Amino acid sequence: MKPAANMIQLVMKATQVVDEISNLGPSTSAELAKAVDEPRPSVYRIVSALEQAGLVRRSEDGPVELGTRILHLGEAAADALMDREILAGQLNAVQRQLGLTASFWIPRKETAVCLEQVDATDVDLYGLSSGRILPLYAGAASHVLLAFQPEEVLDSVLGAAPYHPLSSRTPLEAETLRKHVEETRRQGWRLEVNEVVDGIAAISFPVLNPDGTVFGSLTAAGLVDQVLSLQGQARDVIARAAQILTESMRDFAPQPTLRVLSTTRSNSSSIIAKANALMEALANERVCTSARLTELLDEPVSSVYRMLATLGEAGWVEQLGPRGAFRIGSKLISLSGKLLNDLDLRRAAVPVLRSIHEATGETAFMCIRRNTRAVCIERIDGKRVNSRLLALGGSLPLHTGAAPRALLAFEDRQAWESYFAIVSQNNDVQFDVRSRTKFYADLEAIRSAGYAMSDDELTPGIAAIGAPIFDHKGHVVASLSVSGLREGILAEPEGAQSVIEVARDGARRLSDYLGAPASALGHEPSLVG
Repeated sequence: MKPAANMIQLVMKATQVVDEISNLGPSTSAELAKAVDEPRPSVYRIVSALEQAGLVRRSEDGPVELGTRILHLGEAAADALMDREILAGQLNAVQRQLGLTASFWIPRKETAVCLEQVDATDVDLYGLSSGRILPLYAGAASHVLLAFQPEEVLDSVLGAAPYHPLSSRTPLEAETLRKHVEETRRQGWRLEVNEVVDGIAAISFPVLNPDGTVFGSLTAAGLVDQVLSLQGQARDVIARAAQILTESMRDFAPQPTLRVLSTTRSNSSSIIAKANALMEALANERVCTSARLTELLDEPVSSVYRMLATLGEAGWVEQLGPRGAFRIGSKLISLSGKLLNDLDLRRAAVPVLRSIHEATGETAFMCIRRNTRAVCIERIDGKRVNSRLLALGGSLPLHTGAAPRALLAFEDRQAWESYFAIVSQNNDVQFDVRSRTKFYADLEAIRSAGYAMSDDELTPGIAAIGAPIFDHKGHVVASLSVSGLREGILAEPEGAQSVIEVARDGARRLSDYLGAPASALGHEPSLVG
């Protein structure tokens, strides 16, 4: 085999290793060697190169798991497909008007992939969350995609019957599915009950490409009784939002960004590093010609074409038409979704909180937002004193205490405005907020400092530090806090980290675990190398 062919085969094996990690979960090199039918030393080298690229990482107990660079590539793949701001606006509008979970699905190889989701007011639908994959034979979103795709796609899905049941009313036979599809075509939309998850119903409408082919399906889902009671209103709301998204597709043109990395050049001779640099170039450019990629990567055109062909075969790259430009493949959206669903912030927080507790002796805990309150979801009590105001499972208003304010301060201004509108009308003493100017000034000061402080605020003699935890989009998703006697919390020891530094470092570690971008963590992005 020629050297070039060997190198391309190595890229293909690397994508297979990533696929197997996604399928198997955290895996040892020995398990991966068996899965991809490759000698263990070769897999060691592949895993090492993938680890350097950030595509895989070592889990806490040693096995290899997907790396958070996958999340950024998945975001870039989604950004190349449609205007994400308009999508987010319409999903939020559907959720706000109906109170249901709003989601958007795209077709990929006889499956439906959830591109984006906004959770319902009261119920989280984990089975239908972003990145999840559904077979085209089950669910409102899937049936809409199947009904308006080419006939050969329907024939292929029908030919795969009988189907695996997902719930009590999953269509199992080809004839049942055909009737659902025909009904969907006649109506132009689909309502399903108990097909994917028992107790859950969904309504879906198609979103079309400029040429009239189906691009995706806009869906609202929730508890059966709730969806059925809202059916008439939901159809109007979803149909209107789907039409706005269809109209947005006519003028959509992906814009280059430098959000992922500031450069795409690779100084490494490793073919896997070069393939990663190509993926990062596509992530930055969103859509890119082969000539532009050759310029960006400073690689021979023949090498770029070989890498594009191999990554295309693996589903990591897609070409727009026979001779068109290239973009990151929708497979990365699926891989990203699988990683997102496997991330467990509570599990990851335990060793971080324990290390803070051991280093300081103080109470360490983590909070998330639930409506207008911060809820403590993990906690390790201090050795000397414990405040009972925010016990495990307890909550506080978002503007009181260090951990709650660290959540609110790093949300956007619209969230501040919405929260102020609620609490300024509340007679509960805990919600006593009257000055908009002071409210905003306090939050601005926290954003500027990078952390929140509470000193004698809730319990006399007790102080606390709260630091934000960010996800891969740079959104605040939780806060980490250290609490104790004010003399210990506010002290600045010589030759050791202050509690402020300890809390912020712990929050950064958890943000890194979630793949937070460098901009959210307050340091410069690293370069490909």
